[in-house]
Amino acid sequence: MKYIKENWKFLLFVLIGGLIGGYFTGLWGYDSLSEEMLKQLQDQNVTRGMVALSTMFQYGILFGVILAAAGIVISKKVNLWKEFKIDRKAIIITAIITIIGGLVLFPGDKLIFGTFNNWVNETYNTAPGLSKIIGGLLVGGIIEEVMMRLALMSFLSLMIYKLFYKKNKEIPIKVYIIANIISALLFAAGHLPSTASMTTLTPLLIIRCFVLNSGYGLCFGYLYRKYGIGYAMISHGLCHLIADTLMVLFI
Repeated sequence: MKYIKENWKFLLFVLIGGLIGGYFTGLWGYDSLSEEMLKQLQDQNVTRGMVALSTMFQYGILFGVILAAAGIVISKKVNLWKEFKIDRKAIIITAIITIIGGLVLFPGDKLIFGTFNNWVNETYNTAPGLSKIIGGLLVGGIIEEVMMRLALMSFLSLMIYKLFYKKNKEIPIKVYIIANIISALLFAAGHLPSTASMTTLTPLLIIRCFVLNSGYGLCFGYLYRKYGIGYAMISHGLCHLIADTLMVLFI
């Protein structure tokens, strides 16, 4: 409880971001459903608003505050928790990762993988709506970082340390690196079901999923380890915002 009381502002930030981001992600998810899926929901009297509210609760409470609270406790045990502070070097490195990451997402993904796959190419033929932009910024930037870095990467670091390096007085850096790699791979794997729900998975799409998402995961994990979860959140959220803004401007 001590750690929770000390970081209530962070938890409140996660809650608000998760609720708002979850609501808009639910709207975008509903609008992205196929006609068959929409008909199934309508037959069950499930409305667009109901989906949005359900997603809002899911990201705000379950994947937001609960995992954030657990993540704070675990991250402090493995010395990964860092209070957010203005750091010139951290800002420069975060900016470089963010700008490159945004450009890799768009137009990079369209030009590279879209050249060989029609579905990837078509996903970049329509400018994103407001619900997708807000959802990507808040759910991607806040909730996914809580889930994959603050909670999962911290937990993996603790487990690896306890299992293999318990005799060490301090946690070796390689423990964090291994945990980052594993969480990045799991981050990528977590995107496969959503891709499969929209198109047929091919070897190329699986490779794309792991190359892009694992690459982003490793970068965000690095920022988390070096400068704290705040910089990882900023980079992740702004990567989405840069790519979405470019799509709005040039599509």
